[in-house]
Amino acid sequence: MTVDLAADRPLLVFSGDPLRPRRTDPHFAAEAAAARSAAAAIAVLDHEALLAGDTDAAVSRVPREAGPVWYRGWMLPAERYAALAAALAARGCPLLTSPAAYRTAHELPGWYDTFRALTPHSAWLPCAPGRPPERAALAGLAAPFTAPGQRRPLVVKDWVKSRKHEWEAAAYVPDAADTERLAAVVGRFVALQEEFLTGGVVLRAFESYAREVGEARVWWVDGEPVLIGPHPDTPGLRPMPDLVQVAPAVRELGARFVTTDLALRADGVWRVVEVGDGQVSGLPAGTDHRPLYEALVTTGAGYPLRLTEGRVTLRALLPATAARVADGETAGFDWIDTAPPPTTSSGAEIAVRAAASGGYRPGWGVFVLTDTASGTALGSIGFHGPPDDTGFVEIGYDLSPSARGAGWATEAARLLAGWAAARPEVRTVCALTEPENTPSQRVLERAGFRFVGEREGLRAYEIDASAEAPQAALNA
Repeated sequence: MTVDLAADRPLLVFSGDPLRPRRTDPHFAAEAAAARSAAAAIAVLDHEALLAGDTDAAVSRVPREAGPVWYRGWMLPAERYAALAAALAARGCPLLTSPAAYRTAHELPGWYDTFRALTPHSAWLPCAPGRPPERAALAGLAAPFTAPGQRRPLVVKDWVKSRKHEWEAAAYVPDAADTERLAAVVGRFVALQEEFLTGGVVLRAFESYAREVGEARVWWVDGEPVLIGPHPDTPGLRPMPDLVQVAPAVRELGARFVTTDLALRADGVWRVVEVGDGQVSGLPAGTDHRPLYEALVTTGAGYPLRLTEGRVTLRALLPATAARVADGETAGFDWIDTAPPPTTSSGAEIAVRAAASGGYRPGWGVFVLTDTASGTALGSIGFHGPPDDTGFVEIGYDLSPSARGAGWATEAARLLAGWAAARPEVRTVCALTEPENTPSQRVLERAGFRFVGEREGLRAYEIDASAEAPQAALNA
């Protein structure tokens, strides 16, 4: 069994207030409060010192040997982020997002191939600030976008930002074949970006989106969509995008904390219009920050927890995602029967209620049961709550109708019971079934549980963690 779980919770490092260096920048004050409510330790960074190249001064208020770090603050050029990573590592505070991962998610050339099928066709040329590419080079870059007798509009940006608020002058080209217009727009864009031009010039195929729907910004932590909110430019519009195709691409990208901006194309298809590093992506005012910081605090300890053995992978849900499953949403999973089964939604509701009452503990909630090879969601398994004072913990499980009869429940129960039995706080793993539910009883017996008698009209099966832990637990 492979287990993704470490011990330390991370430190949240926010950009500091330039006028009051010991305080968080006012722009991030609400987020810092959300982080504190999630039991995170917080430190501040001198952003101006970092940009000026004085990394020692920039990190001087970060405590030494504080363990893993998430940065949350103003956007940084990739080379400044790398300098920050080196300075924090020297203090015993490694960033959870490496410089390579930051560049991959932050700059379009890093993420484009992974999202190629989900995002507008793009091409790019490196250039320095104040020096736009020559007209002939721009014509060559635009050539794949052109078609005889057809106008193919383009959007101009650099590797990170566009200037869509200067749409006509510095962002939009009505026809890719109009080299004169293209050169004028690119020239104006480069001039307006000044020293903030990142990487070079990008040309993107223009796509028409439903403006009345607005864009959604999805926040992903370790491949899980932990917060779906509006784009900062349209905070009053809150679309709920389909993430079934997006989730595998995010996981393939491999960056731990990213954002995806999605818009609904005129033909009804959700498209990824931007990918970003989550540490520097903007949260619009009025968004509930708690689900995001709940995820960041627990994921620094290797959570969301993921258990894998053979063909079965169990993916633990954070309460924010569990709430979506409880409402019957797909929550970014590709369900074998299109949506989670009702019993899975009911199980997710248990985790949601536990979080609301303050009884939530990472790892002791609901897991989505997935096929390791395909990622298809087949059902759920989880705990009714964390272990009690006697070390007793109860599990329950459910499969989608199309996944039944193939041994998935047995393997999932064996895997989860093994993980629980190997935890030092657990003495007994229990499961209850209706007397007439013979298939479930057989699942438990095959998974290593032993019938111990009747409890309130139900049949009780247990694993004694100290004496009869299954082989999966012994190998944990």
